[in-house]
Formats: sequence, C-alpha cells, structure tokens
Amino acid sequence: MDNTDLISVIIPTYNRAHLIKRSVESVLNQTYKNIELIIVDDGSTDNTKEVIDSINDERIIYVKQENQGASAARNKGIDLAKGEYIAFQDSDDVWHLDKLEKQLYVLKQNNADVVFCKKLIRGNLRKRKIAKWFKEGFLKEDELPIGIGTQTVLIKRDIILNNKFDLSIFGIEDFEVCFKIKKNYSFFCIDEGLVDYYFQQDSISNKSDKIFESFEKIFYSDKNFLNRYSSFYLNLLAEHYLQLAFKIQSNEIKKRAFDLVFKISKSKNIKIKYFYHKFYFYKIREMLVKTITIPTKNIIKLFRKFI
Repeated sequence: MDNTDLISVIIPTYNRAHLIKRSVESVLNQTYKNIELIIVDDGSTDNTKEVIDSINDERIIYVKQENQGASAARNKGIDLAKGEYIAFQDSDDVWHLDKLEKQLYVLKQNNADVVFCKKLIRGNLRKRKIAKWFKEGFLKEDELPIGIGTQTVLIKRDIILNNKFDLSIFGIEDFEVCFKIKKNYSFFCIDEGLVDYYFQQDSISNKSDKIFESFEKIFYSDKNFLNRYSSFYLNLLAEHYLQLAFKIQSNEIKKRAFDLVFKISKSKNIKIKYFYHKFYFYKIREMLVKTITIPTKNIIKLFRKFI
C-alpha cells in the first residue's frame, strides 16, 4: 500500500454488529481511495467479527482487545496507523462519500493541522446541523472547539500521536482532545454537513454525572480557561452544562455543576434559564401529583397552561 497521503481511518466499536456494516461501507466507498480502515473491537460479545469478515476489502485491519472503552480503542488504532493523516469514524454513523476527498484538499490548500466538517443529526430526531456557530475557515484563538465530533475530523498523524485520548475522560472525549490540540495547532472548518450522526438509545450521553466530572477536570486543567475564550463561547458552554446539571443524580455533583455554570458565565440569560428550568421542573412534578385525584379533562388544561 502506498503511504503517500495515506489516510488511516479508525473505528472503535462495541456490540454494534447490527449497525457497523453501514458505517464501514461509508468509509470504504469514499471517492478518496488511498485509505486503510482500522477497526478496533473493544471486547464485543456479539457477532461483530463475523460481520466484518463478510466484507471483502483488503484495506480493512480488524483487531480485538479487552473492553477498555472507546478512548482506549481509538488510541490503539492510532498506534497501529501507518497513514500521514488520521480520521475517526463511529460504528453507527455514516460519512458522505466525498468527505475525505474534500477534507484532504482543504487541509493541503490551507496548510491546516486539523480540518473538520459539520455533522447532521439523523434518525427519529429533526434533521439539523451540529456546531452551526462555526463558519468556513480557520478557527480564531478565542473560539472554543465545542460540538466538534471525532467523526468529523481529519488530522495529521504526528499531532494526534502526541495528543492521544485521555482515558479518564468520559462521554466528552472529542471535546477534550480538540481542546488540548487547538492550543497549539490550527483548526479549519468546512461549513458543510458531511457526516450523518445517528443518536442511539444506548448512548453514553445520558450519564450526566460522569460527563460533568470529566468537563470539570478539563476546565480546571487550564487556569486561563475563562480568559482564553470569548463570552459567546463561554455562554454557549454554560448553557449546555446548565441543561446537563438538571439531569445529574447526585445532589453534591449537581451543586458543583450549577456553581461552575455561573462561574463560566455571568450572563442574565443563563440565570433566567436556570430559574425557568427550576420553576418548570417543580410545576411538572406538581401536575403529576394532581393527576392522581383530578379528572382527565383538567389534566389536559394543566398541561396546556404550562407547556
């Protein structure tokens, strides 16, 4: 295999035999052909291997490890990669067929270190573009890399080799790795949705406690966090973690989350949303209690009043 401009694509997977073929084929069918596809099976107990074996393509490299998590699987793929560039794909998402071709062209034309595109939410959710706040071109120094998914990134191998995924970070690995890389390297945005993102019911995005603790670690690792980024991105971040804070189960972690949200942003808008969500939550709970004793027609009136 010619290693000149070779792109190593890494897919971590765990028990996604029913979905992975679609994802793999979206990589193998790219208009850019000089790729190797490294699939790291993170201890699957289903028939993932049989599904991969049924795909006849010599560019596939399949390895299996004990279950250690997606970050460890991606790091394993990085160690095995031979390409000058590395891209990541998820086992349940789909690339548009010209994704790699467009990204490599843009990376070379602009001498960028990292190129990312937008992703489009698919499935049962309303179609929308994620990370719409980024515009075409290089990210500015005060722009926070929030919303950049690993499956949207093309990066020079040497950079990711020296900035691997932190195994202690849970649920926001993409943010953590982009956050630390952006401090020293350039990011270029392609303002086009080239990845179809499918939300799964088994998504770890529901583990709010662990996700917040991971963000907390990232935040306090940078003493200049609040001075480094613009108020727009700090408000965006605060709004995101405000919504997550209401889902946290532990009262102690929930309190830390609210405290950090108000430390990140002093915006009146954040305070208004905080009180609105808190008021809304208690009103919904109050309505549910009332439904035990009141007629159905009155239940409908209550919901119309508060929704």
